[in-house]
Order: sequence, then C-alpha cells, then structure tokens
Amino acid sequence: MNLKNILTPTLVYRTALGVSFILVVSVAVVFHIQMNSLNTSVSSISETNKKQFELEQLISSITLKENSLRNYIITKDSTYFEQDSLAENSIHNSLAVIKSLVPSKSESGHIKTLDSLVAKRLQLFEETYKTSEENPLNSEILKQKLSQGSQITKKIREKIFTLKEKEIANLKIHNINHRYDIETSTITAFSLTIITLVVLLFSLSKVNYDYKKLQGLNSDLRFAKQISDNAEKVAGISHWKINMVTGKYFYSDNFYRILGLKPNSFEQNLENFIQYIHPEDVAYCLKEHKNSLENLTATSLTYRIIRPDGEVRYVNSVGDFTENTKGELVKIGVTYDITEQQKSKFILEEKNKNLIAINAELESFNQIVSHDLQEPLRKIQMFISRLEGGEIDNITERGKDYFSKIKISANRMQNLMMDLVAYSRTIKENKIFSPVELSEMLDDVIQELAINIEEKKAEITIKKLPKISGIPFQIHQLFVNLITNSLKYSKDNVPPIIKIYTGKIKHGETFNGIEITDKKYHKIIVSDNGIGFKQEFSEKIFILFKRLETQSSYTGTGLGLAICKKVVENHNGFIKAKGDPDKGATFTIYLPR
Repeated sequence: MNLKNILTPTLVYRTALGVSFILVVSVAVVFHIQMNSLNTSVSSISETNKKQFELEQLISSITLKENSLRNYIITKDSTYFEQDSLAENSIHNSLAVIKSLVPSKSESGHIKTLDSLVAKRLQLFEETYKTSEENPLNSEILKQKLSQGSQITKKIREKIFTLKEKEIANLKIHNINHRYDIETSTITAFSLTIITLVVLLFSLSKVNYDYKKLQGLNSDLRFAKQISDNAEKVAGISHWKINMVTGKYFYSDNFYRILGLKPNSFEQNLENFIQYIHPEDVAYCLKEHKNSLENLTATSLTYRIIRPDGEVRYVNSVGDFTENTKGELVKIGVTYDITEQQKSKFILEEKNKNLIAINAELESFNQIVSHDLQEPLRKIQMFISRLEGGEIDNITERGKDYFSKIKISANRMQNLMMDLVAYSRTIKENKIFSPVELSEMLDDVIQELAINIEEKKAEITIKKLPKISGIPFQIHQLFVNLITNSLKYSKDNVPPIIKIYTGKIKHGETFNGIEITDKKYHKIIVSDNGIGFKQEFSEKIFILFKRLETQSSYTGTGLGLAICKKVVENHNGFIKAKGDPDKGATFTIYLPR
C-alpha cells in the first residue's frame, strides 16, 4: 500500500480539520488565559491607583485635622470642630480602605506601622485638645504635645511616602505586564484569523470588546489621576523627581500651583525653579541640594518662595533616594505649603513671650507675698502680742473689741498669704513624681494636725490605702487641706468623724464624660459628719476664694479646696464633692495607677 492511497483527500481534510480544530481550541485556550491575565493587570493598576489616592487622602485629612486643632487652640473658635470631625471621619475611612486592599508581603508591615502611627496621632490630637482646655493652660505641656504631634505626622508622611513609592514601582510593573498581555493577545487573535474565519470574527469581536473595556479603564485612570491632583491641591502638597542618570527633573501640576503658576509654566529644571525661591534662602537651598546629590543623603528643607504677585509663602520639602524599575537612581520628594502653620507658629511664639512676661510678674507677686508682705505682718502680730501682754487692761471695752478684730484680721491675712504661696507652688513647682505610700503619708498628716484634732476631739479612721506615683509635697498638702476642711466645718458640740479609705470603682462610672475603671485609677474617699453643703455648690467650692460659709465662726481663705483640685489635676486625676446639709460632705479623688 503506497502513501498516495493512504493520504486520501477525505483523510487529509479530516486530518486538517482535526488539526485545525485542535489548533483553534489550543489557541482559544491560550487566548482565554491571556485575557484573564490582561484583566488581572488592569485590576492591579486600578487597585494601585486607588491605594495611592487613599494614601494622599489620609495625609490630607491628618493635615486638615492638625490645622483645625491648631486654629482652635489659637482662636478658641468652636466652628473648627466641624472641620475636625470631618477630617477624623475621613482619616478612618481612608485607613479602612487602605487596610481593606490586599497588601503584598512587603507592604503589610508598613501598613501595620501606618495604622499604629495614625492611632497614636489621633490619640495625641485628643490629648492636645484636653491640654489646651486646661485652666490654667500649661503651655510647656501644650508645646510638647504639638511637637510630638508634628513628629508623628512627619513619620506618617515618611511612611506614606514609602508606601507610595512601592505603589509607583508596582504600577510600572503592572503597566509592563499590561502591555505584554495586549501584545500577546493581539498575536493570538491574528493567529486565530489565519486558522478560520469564525475564529477571526470571534477574535475581532473580542478585541473590540476588550478595546472598549480598556478605554473605560483608561478613562477611570485619568479620573483617578485627576482626583489625585485635586487631593494635592486640597492638601497643599506636591511631588517631584530627579533622575540621577538622565538628570531630568519632574514637577507635579500642584508644584506649579504652589508657586502661583499654571501647570507646566516653565521647563522642568533647577535653574528655572530657583528664580522663585526667596533671595535670602537661595544659597542655603542650593548648598543643601548639592550636598544631597553628592552624598546621596535625604533632605528636609523649609524655605520661602515668592510668587509672581509678590506674595511670600513658606514651604517644606522632603526628599530621599530610591531606584526605579529600570534600576536608575532617582530622588523623590514631596513639597507642601506650610504658610499657615508658620503664621500660627509666629503667633504662638509671640503669645509664649507674653506668657513668660506674665509668669515673671506672677513670680514677682509670689515673692512679695511670701517675703515682703510677711515682714510687716509679723511686726503687726508682734505688737499685738505685746499689747495683749501689758496694755490690754488699759483699753476700753470698745477698744478691746476693735483690738480683737485687728488680731483676727491680721491672722486671716497671714493665712491668706500662706495659702496663696501654697497654691502658687502647686502651679509652678517642678512635677517630679516618686512612689508615695498613702498610709505612711497620712500618718505624717495626722501628726502635723494633732493639736487641731485634739481640740476638736475628732475621730479619724484610715483604712489601707494604695501606693501611688505622685509629688510627695503636693499629696501631703492635699490631705492636710481635706482634713483641715472637715475639722473647720464640723458641727458645734459634735466631735468630727472623718473616714479615709479606698473605694471600689463601679462599672460605667464616669467623670465629665471620661470612663473611670479600676485598671486605670485609684478611688480614694474622704468623708465627714460636718455641716455639709447644698449639692448645687459642689463645683463652686473648688473655685479660688470661694467660701460657702461667711460666718466669722468659720475661719478660712477659700483657697484650701482650690489647692486640692490643683494638686489632683497636676496628677492627671479628678476630684468631686458631694454634700448633704447638716449631715456631712464626701470628697472622692481619682488618681491614676
């Protein structure tokens, strides 16, 4: 049997048809795989751009929240809370979207770190707000909080910069894969057209469909870029790149806007940009820029720019080195407008100068009270004592009455000055904390007040108290004033009963909206059976010079409980009072563990 008899047209046709069918199926399978790869690359590009947008939105919201807080601290204008609330919601939303996107192994650690930094920044926002609401304002702590906030914000920017760089690198890789998928799918489609007309028609239909889909995706990409550009405009930031191999510069559109120009108003190079830098800052900027390029070191520059209309703006520019997908060394940076922050800084500095002057005056006042006024008062009391010793019998009854009132007034003035000095110490004293055994501290207080306790025939019960971290002198003064207050406002002919013990914090217990728990606070209670007070005065009794009892039989300056409140606040704690007329008063103190 020869080959001609075997290779009949039917067999050849069937073989060719079978081979064609196998080819069609094979190519169709290959084409299907390539289309899936194309869709995956497009999704990756979209996801990468979405990540970049949310990262930009996150830092924009943090910056907005930071500005709102600073504006509120400066102006005390409550309208800034609306911006603050919107910014915080935007922060949570952006962070949630970023975490919802599936990160690569190299990004997961950065995202966790970013999440932690944002949580710390939000917590510091709350702490800074509380510090700014304290009265009197502790400017040193406020400055520390603001400084810490700026440092954390800087770390957040650096972390976002790192994540963006990874996303930019990923985007380039995705674009390469995307182009490769399109090319191979085109070759496959062309191969299908050679095999069969049906495959050709199908391929053309498929290509047309994919082309329309690609157009839609490109439209989405352009929209995403527009959103990113708008985000830069809102946040007042821009980005730039320097290719160390080609020497080419790149400035984003908002970089020009910060300079007061339209995008691409000048050729992108250093020489054209320098003309917009303030003449006094040019030498500094060029020196730092040159050193950075020569030594490959990161930079963080704050300098002034002059816009075409003559307006001077402050900007901060940070940059560092990395490699692009081609392995070329590039310097990438972010420049953002900090004019408002600088203005706020100048205002704060001026206010700080005023505060320093006021503190100096208060110090002078304290010096006068504690020394200069004490000396003539001691002489008055000395002469009163001498008159009582030898001349009192020569004075008329009316004169004795006047003399008694002079003595009482002199003693009251001395007590007032001593209390003023004690109160000023709670404000200006260095807050050095050390372990304090409250039980031992109370033993010293009882010994100090032994004479008053014996005169009043008071019964003081002290149950086991905790060990705390505090300022020993101030804690001592706290309990001296509380016990003295109970002795002073006791009932006539009724021995005072004073109890000091540790209370149990109940579930859901709060103070001014702050949750109080056993894990965070000690609860210490001081109660008595004295004359008490109406509960409507529970806040007023802690006000300077506020006395609920004005009868001469009750001595006092109105500073004792004000000192107590200041001491507790110095320890980041809380104090509240509960009174019941003719039954007694209870003071509850919450001190951090």
